Amino acid sequence: MAEMAQVPPPTLELTEQLRLFDNPVRDRFELWAGDELIGVEGYEFTDHGDMILLHTVVMEKFGRQGFARALVSGVLDDARARGRHVIPVCTYVRSFLTRFPQYQDVVTSAAHT
Repeated sequence: MAEMAQVPPPTLELTEQLRLFDNPVRDRFELWAGDELIGVEGYEFTDHGDMILLHTVVMEKFGRQGFARALVSGVLDDARARGRHVIPVCTYVRSFLTRFPQYQDVVTSAAHT
């Protein structure tokens, strides 16, 4: 099994707790703090139910402070809890998976869909 690298929390302290919300109407996960949108992870599903992670977007004022890490780890934790597999198309998600290999169990390739 891959070594467990701890996913660090965001470096910016917020007064509101972070919430991850799956918004299937908009095909994305949303990361919120109170009523402020922090970032989104866009997705679509294959015919076999695998989730293709398309892009990771964090609002500019929250950039480079660890919120993309929090968003992606939350999405991958959610996929694991639901028994889903992901196909990482997004370059940020791919680099995240290299840095935090403990999530490899939820990854599948497009060839297996």
